[in-house]
Amino acid sequence: MDNSIRIPLNLPDIRVLELSKTERGDWLIKIESTLQGTTCHQCGREITDLHCHDQPFRIRHLPLFEVPVYLEIRPKRYRCKYCDDHPTTTQHLEWHEPRSPNTKAYERWLLRILINSTVSDVARKLGVSEDIVSGIIDRWIAAQVDWSEYADLKVMGMDEISLKRGHRDFVVLITIPTTDGVDILAVLADRKQQTVANFLQSIPIDLRQTIERVCTDMYQGFVSAVREQLPQAKIVIDRFHVTKAYRNCADTVRKREVKRLRRELSKQEYDSIKGAMWPFRKRPENLKESEQQLLERLFAYSPQLKQAYNLREKLTQIFEGRYTKHGAKCAIRAWCKQVLKSDIKEFDCFLTTINNWMDEMTNYFLEGWTSGFVEYWMSTP
Repeated sequence: MDNSIRIPLNLPDIRVLELSKTERGDWLIKIESTLQGTTCHQCGREITDLHCHDQPFRIRHLPLFEVPVYLEIRPKRYRCKYCDDHPTTTQHLEWHEPRSPNTKAYERWLLRILINSTVSDVARKLGVSEDIVSGIIDRWIAAQVDWSEYADLKVMGMDEISLKRGHRDFVVLITIPTTDGVDILAVLADRKQQTVANFLQSIPIDLRQTIERVCTDMYQGFVSAVREQLPQAKIVIDRFHVTKAYRNCADTVRKREVKRLRRELSKQEYDSIKGAMWPFRKRPENLKESEQQLLERLFAYSPQLKQAYNLREKLTQIFEGRYTKHGAKCAIRAWCKQVLKSDIKEFDCFLTTINNWMDEMTNYFLEGWTSGFVEYWMSTP
């Protein structure tokens, strides 16, 4: 057995001609269309008189083992025999939007990565310019949804994409789960309540009534728009944002305690607990033995920090448990009592969040949906 494998491109109507690597080490796959003919851009009739092949150009596709992949194709151009001036029309393939430097699959993948991130962060991670990432967002904002492709929707996700770190400029990603993971329905130009409401209202009434759950964060504009336009749907506050909120509380305790210990401990004692930030943020089962020992030293100096760590992990266990919605409410209320008893003030803001969003938060336990279907896309390359 050799060490090579065959991986399908999952792109229809093409034939692979050649596989090679560029000077930069990227994969380059030369392909050709297997379709015969196209539609005349002038009269709209089907034409099959091949005129020529255009110059080759490259299209970015999904990465393979973290290596960028480019497709190179020479599009076919056909001449119309029906129009008086016999114009030519370039053949377009369904997996690529004309004038886009990427496949549609690549753009969907990139948009999923943008959830809970920023344009600049994703551009840096993928080694592309911010203009390329912004161009993808702009194309999807302009795109119209073909509702005839959907028999029902059932579950819908709403996630904001931050255009710049530290700024309040957002677009909204609308997604639905599929058998393959997640499909992107639309990108909205902003996260205003009216913008979201207008999009929901644009869904044909029969299809709109099939939506049973909408998964989102705790942004009131999203929630109000859903309640207005989809009264039959249950709102699910996604676990990703809930987890981020209570983990931030524990991390605030860590920062406060580390600052105190830096003042009170000797240099030798303080040096023995340096580097504890990342171990503290890990789950207990993911700790190396050396990291476990480091945390034990830290907790010996700060019992309250150990309490905060244990409270954080206890709530995570609740969200990972097999609870009914009622059972989850009882478990979360018991957890809140433990927090109040601990007198750790950094969790107070999260207790308020629970009080405001308990019903929507525990809707997660009905089926375990999250907005953007985070558990899927965060686990994919």
